[in-house]
Amino acid sequence: MDIQPWKKLKEDKVYHGYRSIIKRKFELPNGKVMEYDIVAGGNFASIAALTEDNEVLLVKQFRPGPEQVLMSTPSGYIDFNEDPKDAAKRELLEETGYQAEDIFFKKKVTLPYGIGCQYCFVATGCIEIQGQRLDDTEFIEVITMNLPAFKEKLRNPHDFDFYNLTAAYLLLDHIQPF
Repeated sequence: MDIQPWKKLKEDKVYHGYRSIIKRKFELPNGKVMEYDIVAGGNFASIAALTEDNEVLLVKQFRPGPEQVLMSTPSGYIDFNEDPKDAAKRELLEETGYQAEDIFFKKKVTLPYGIGCQYCFVATGCIEIQGQRLDDTEFIEVITMNLPAFKEKLRNPHDFDFYNLTAAYLLLDHIQPF
């Protein structure tokens, strides 16, 4: 089978808020017409970071979708006309107070039901140089974790409080390529 793009019949912005929702109507290859809700949230950078002591730098915060406190790599939106690597450095510093000695672009991930991409980075040699500089809607706890505990957290099928797995696995691949 030769998969081709679907024919877009219509597009309407149906909600504009913190994130916008766009309704797109497509004609599928079998002639059926379907509507899909697309999240228009923009591009964001995710930074899997290691301190100079080889501890993984993570953030913990409440997430309104699942209504839970979750752990992840530091992440944040890339400002209009901002270089993704600059955004990664900025977000790491703002959310954690840490600055990286080196930062490496690893992968751009497309969102299947969203407009925007996740730019994944690995940061090494991170040291704390200031306190957090959070927006008035951010409430973030900084966590450090040794590599064996981090690997176990990623492998544990019953541990549901971690998301942003792409950046996390790219960190492991960066330090121990397979």
